[in-house]
Amino acid sequence: MITFDPERDYIDEFIQQWNANVSRTKVGMIVLGVVLALVGVAAFVAPLSMYVFLQAFIAVALIVHGIGQIAGYFQTNEMFRNGATLAAGILNALLGALVFVMPTVLTASMLVYALSFMLIINGVERISFARTMRYYRLRSSSPGIATGVLNIILGIVFLLMPFFSGLMLGYLLGAYLVVGGITLVVEGASMKKIDR
Repeated sequence: MITFDPERDYIDEFIQQWNANVSRTKVGMIVLGVVLALVGVAAFVAPLSMYVFLQAFIAVALIVHGIGQIAGYFQTNEMFRNGATLAAGILNALLGALVFVMPTVLTASMLVYALSFMLIINGVERISFARTMRYYRLRSSSPGIATGVLNIILGIVFLLMPFFSGLMLGYLLGAYLVVGGITLVVEGASMKKIDR
């Protein structure tokens, strides 16, 4: 359990850590977001012929993204840590491993549910982090809330239509990557140094 130390300035520690990494994180998020969105568009253009390539690329991208989320969780100050970030990182890495090693038939049936839960968990994590930022009166929380709500809605839609989703797997992968890519670009573009 984390104990609160009244002598410690948690907000200042978070701001210093944020400002030290914001430029590098911003560029990384935007680049990864653009790459994910472009691969998502490619999945829409040729969902069947590109599935094998996409399966490997998506697996690697999800594993790298998941590892990044896990590392980000442990690098964040204890008062600002969010368990949903750690859970999303673990699930992204596991989803990447699943996509990479499973045969296409099994991957297709399980991927729909995995994508649904990933979208919902990522949405909750984004909303939770945005609310924490707002609680401590730190700016730039609105894009996080908007993209979190979008992720949750898309995840629920996937859950409510699993058969249709299974038939449209190539398009679902494209939608997941485009939404994830846009989310990263929007959040990366809105990142700024925090002034007190």
